[in-house]
Amino acid sequence: MSAPIKITVITDLDGDLYDARSGSGGVDATRMAVEDFGGKVLGRPVVVDARDDHNKPDTVKALAEGAYDAGADLLMDVQNSPIAIAASKVAAERHRLAIVTLAATPALTRGACNKYTYHYSFDAPAIAAATADSVAKLPDGKRWAAVVADAGFGRGAVAAFAPHIAAEGGTVVGSFVVPVGAADIAPTLRDVAALKPDVVGVFSAGADADEKVSQVNAAGKTDGPPAHVTTALLYLSDVDRVKGGYAGVRATVPWYWDMDGRARAWADRFAAVHGGLRPTAAQAADYSATTQWLTAVAAAGTTDADAVVKTLDGRTFDDMFARHATWRASDHMVTHDLYVVDVLPPAELRAPHAWFRVVDTVPAARAFPEAEAGACRF
Repeated sequence: MSAPIKITVITDLDGDLYDARSGSGGVDATRMAVEDFGGKVLGRPVVVDARDDHNKPDTVKALAEGAYDAGADLLMDVQNSPIAIAASKVAAERHRLAIVTLAATPALTRGACNKYTYHYSFDAPAIAAATADSVAKLPDGKRWAAVVADAGFGRGAVAAFAPHIAAEGGTVVGSFVVPVGAADIAPTLRDVAALKPDVVGVFSAGADADEKVSQVNAAGKTDGPPAHVTTALLYLSDVDRVKGGYAGVRATVPWYWDMDGRARAWADRFAAVHGGLRPTAAQAADYSATTQWLTAVAAAGTTDADAVVKTLDGRTFDDMFARHATWRASDHMVTHDLYVVDVLPPAELRAPHAWFRVVDTVPAARAFPEAEAGACRF
């Protein structure tokens, strides 16, 4: 029998918030794509295995090297920005492919880009532009107060939002840096309320974002809410976990399970074997990217990374995850439409996990403009 083709999913399998965003569900989605493809390509069986990164970037170099040594033709998922950068470096060294479906860092398609890594789902600048443009265009979306986590992500996120706010005639009237993990930011929120902003932007990530967004919303119920609350990144699994804490938030997502019939049909299949749990954007991206890679391998007639890259670069597609999508050759960003959503309160859910109302579609060309010349050098 021919040797199998191997896909290795590197992800967090620890049962925490990162696992919920992709994790074991991402592994399942990758296997689902292989099964739907027929279980083989080029006459060879395709197998999927997983390696647990425990959300620890310092373990990833060894995990990625071990996966390639064990015969992996593709690394998938690779969530978390430092983890993605580490795995991407190994992919470049080994001349093997990696597809990143969850990390937000723009470095993957700019200073740290390489021929053997594709960034599939979104990046932080695309999300920032779409969200800031949507909110700041509103008549009551001009005066912003920023609650900024004292970390690189928080400072970088508010910096990414600021020019888009200004372009729509808005301004950041106050910026408040708060410690990551702070259990009580009530004093800061009193200072925010004193500015009477139209918008409160929460610039943080992970569990810290959950806590800060929830506190902003809770403060609004007693001190008088701003017109709008927004945040730098939003995941369906986070809303599932915090529920009403995110009610009313406007944000941008790369995909939503209930956004149209094709997405819903695939999500129904996923939910049927996951206790009714609806898939996240990262899990849907894992399915889509795996299918796209298998299709390219079949077209190239080989798993050789250089040949597959030639097949993928410039390829356009439209599937259950990505609309108007392109494997952009210049920087290996996979571009597609994005979606601005409002989070519904629990009382307004028409079905379990149906947390989002899509309020705008951002076309791929506007969502992912070409980076400045020379930003990526293969």
